[in-house]
Amino acid sequence: MCVRRDTRPGSGWIVRGMIGVVAALVLAGCGSSPKAAPATATAKTLPAASAQAAATRVPLVDAGIEVYGNCRTPSVEPTEIVLACADYNALLQALHWTSWTATSATAVGTFVYNDCTPNCAEGHFHHVPGTRVTLTVPSRSASGQRVWSEVQENPEPPGYATGPFHGGPQPLPKSPI
Repeated sequence: MCVRRDTRPGSGWIVRGMIGVVAALVLAGCGSSPKAAPATATAKTLPAASAQAAATRVPLVDAGIEVYGNCRTPSVEPTEIVLACADYNALLQALHWTSWTATSATAVGTFVYNDCTPNCAEGHFHHVPGTRVTLTVPSRSASGQRVWSEVQENPEPPGYATGPFHGGPQPLPKSPI
């Protein structure tokens, strides 16, 4: 049986899906010798005890760091992050988190923004599916809580490269707004 041992701090494992299980087994070296199961093995071909044990071995979420996704209440792995708390003219929706560690959190979702043409009240909302989102720079809120303080989206809508953050990471709230 192939068991992956990781001694780095914060490198525990939890369930995120069977695709991750097969990938974890392949990345850990399972299936690399002639006697090992093929890399395309599924849960049906693994013994029940092995499949259950493998299903519990995917990276842990660092729940000690949250984000003010709705501008009011911090949470871990929200499905939406509002980027423009004053008017909701820019937000990340339908987020599917792929990692949430002590140094960064990554997700894929849809970037929704108002082009504000001719003005924000009469502007049009655009949707950019498949947007990659990265949260970085954990910091302390005024109450001492650890929260993400920067977000980067890719791709970015037109105008972001020349905007106030020059296409770089933009700040996230560190307290309720």
